[in-house]
Amino acid sequence: MNSKEVQEGDLFVALKGSRHDGHDFVEEAFQRGAVGVVVEKEVKVPEGKFALVVKDSLEFLRDLARKKRESFKGKVIAIAGSAGKTTTKEMVAFLLSKIAKTCKTPKNFNSQIGVPLSVANFEEDCQFWVVEVGASQKGNVARLVELIKPHIRVITAIGEEHLETFGCLDDVVVGNGEVFKDMGEEDVGVCPNEVSHCYLLPKKITFGEGSELSAKEIDLSTEGVRFKVLDVEVFIPIPSLGVVENALCTFAVLQALGFDWKNFVGYLRDFKAVEGRFKTYQMDNWFVIDDAYNANPPSMRKALQTLCRFKGFKIAVLGDMLELGRESKRFHREVGRLCAELGIDLCLFYGPNMKYAWEECVRHGGKAEHFENKEALASFLLGLLNKPAVVLFKGSRGMRLEEVLYGLQNEKIRI
Repeated sequence: MNSKEVQEGDLFVALKGSRHDGHDFVEEAFQRGAVGVVVEKEVKVPEGKFALVVKDSLEFLRDLARKKRESFKGKVIAIAGSAGKTTTKEMVAFLLSKIAKTCKTPKNFNSQIGVPLSVANFEEDCQFWVVEVGASQKGNVARLVELIKPHIRVITAIGEEHLETFGCLDDVVVGNGEVFKDMGEEDVGVCPNEVSHCYLLPKKITFGEGSELSAKEIDLSTEGVRFKVLDVEVFIPIPSLGVVENALCTFAVLQALGFDWKNFVGYLRDFKAVEGRFKTYQMDNWFVIDDAYNANPPSMRKALQTLCRFKGFKIAVLGDMLELGRESKRFHREVGRLCAELGIDLCLFYGPNMKYAWEECVRHGGKAEHFENKEALASFLLGLLNKPAVVLFKGSRGMRLEEVLYGLQNEKIRI
């Protein structure tokens, strides 16, 4: 699909996107070693190679994935939800790989293109496929579930996300709930206990507060997080409250597959954070929490609640939460108010929407600054590098806050 990633012997599928047309990169794909291409129009083909002209390249890709799924004899796990999908997908796959060959969707390939592309490339001799399914509107998850026909169907969390296209929280509940569509008799649903009443399922395992799979005695430090589930102590080297929920969800998945999750707990000591999702490291006098990959209201709340548990001076560097529609101003104001209520020592807000958070934070007694551009934000942060602090970076993908981090690491202001 991406001509720059083509390797010798690959089949390149030319897809038309909102910004690029894959047909413009067919020549490059052949030069990089593609043995053939799937296209919607005639193209020039080098000797010894081929082009398959189809009516719809994406449907061809879905057909490839569908045929792969029909021949697969193992178990398929589908993971949907408003937050924590990628980390939960990685954790489930990490643990299952300890007992059998496991395939997973790479990175955040959870879209209408990413899922069929991943499945089409999965190895059939696996015992488990772990598939992340994303949604920005109703119908997205249903279309993916129809394709992969999962045995274990998971919702990690429900909260405000993609409201520009979903419309309201009720639609988020319905849209993510499509993961449970057309469940077979032996299929099992997994969801947070707090939203369990929204989904009437024949077989269901819940996790989180009020369920058997809930976390007690949570202890968070720069080393990671410790907690107990049914008196079993768990340690994960990621200092995040969100990863606790991810672990509880993962235990529920293991239980749904018929395993005793307690036998897997020890492996979590070696689990690593996904890039840009609560990845931590030391930078001069700072303990940095890089959670800059994405943000919506539920994930932002969880990140701030985590930050406030650390000892020492705490700094929150927050970028806009995008795609929240008409309620965007309210959600950003709530972030500012929460920052003040949690007692975060310094809040640095970046972006036009975070101006509302800044106003609300200051109104409630918080110490805060607002920045219109990354250069000004990076310059301000450089002046704080000598101050010991725990520093959280979080914002929506479109804000690219990681660029500020890279600039600080290289001591550059031009970003």
